[in-house]
Amino acid sequence: MATALIDSNGASGAASDGSRRFSVSVKSVDHARRIVHGEVYAPCQLDSHGELMLPDDIELMAHRFMQLDLGAAIDTGHDNLPNGSYPVESFIAREGDPDYAAGAWVLGVKIPDDGVWAQVVAGELNAFSFEAYVRKEVAVVEFDLVRDRTGVTHAAGDDGHTHLFLVQLGDDGKVRSGATSPGPDGHVHVITRASITGAAAGHTHRYAFL
Repeated sequence: MATALIDSNGASGAASDGSRRFSVSVKSVDHARRIVHGEVYAPCQLDSHGELMLPDDIELMAHRFMQLDLGAAIDTGHDNLPNGSYPVESFIAREGDPDYAAGAWVLGVKIPDDGVWAQVVAGELNAFSFEAYVRKEVAVVEFDLVRDRTGVTHAAGDDGHTHLFLVQLGDDGKVRSGATSPGPDGHVHVITRASITGAAAGHTHRYAFL
C-alpha cells in the first residue's frame, strides 16, 4: 500500500508486481502552507479500470494507510523513493461535505521539498495515485457517464479574477479538452489536464469539480 504524487495525464493501471494503481486529481493547493488536498478514492464511482469500491472498504483502506510509516509513504510517480512529503490530514468525507463526495477518503499532504513543490505549482504533479493489492468481485452495475463538467476556477492573476470553465472527459474519466470563459481583458485558458488550466496572460488557474 503506497501513495504517490503524479501527473494525472500519465498512465494508470497495474504495477509490475500486479498491484493496482488508482489516480484522482488534487482538488486544492494551499500555497502558503505547501499543503495539497484531494480525494484518494470515492465510493461507488467507476475508476479508470472500470472498477469501484464500497464505502466500508474505502474506510478500511484509509485506516490501514494510517498504520504505515507516514514519513516514507509518499513518493513521486511510484518510484518508491520517499520525496519528503507526509500526510497532515486524513478523513472520510461526511454527507453534505461541500467539497468532497460523501464517503470519499480525503488526504492532505505537506510538501516541504522545493523541487516537488515546484512541480505541483507548475501543474506537473496534479493527482494522488494510490497503489494497493485488491481482491476483485464481479458485479453488474448501472451508471451515468457524465462527459461534460462545469464550474468556476479558483481565483488567480493580479486582480484575483475567476473564470467559468467547461471540461470534457473521456471514457476513462481523464480530461480530453476544455476551456474557460474570457477573463476581464478577454484572455481564455485552454484546459488539457486535470486540476490546472493552461497559462494565459501570465498565469494559470486551479479548478475542481465533484
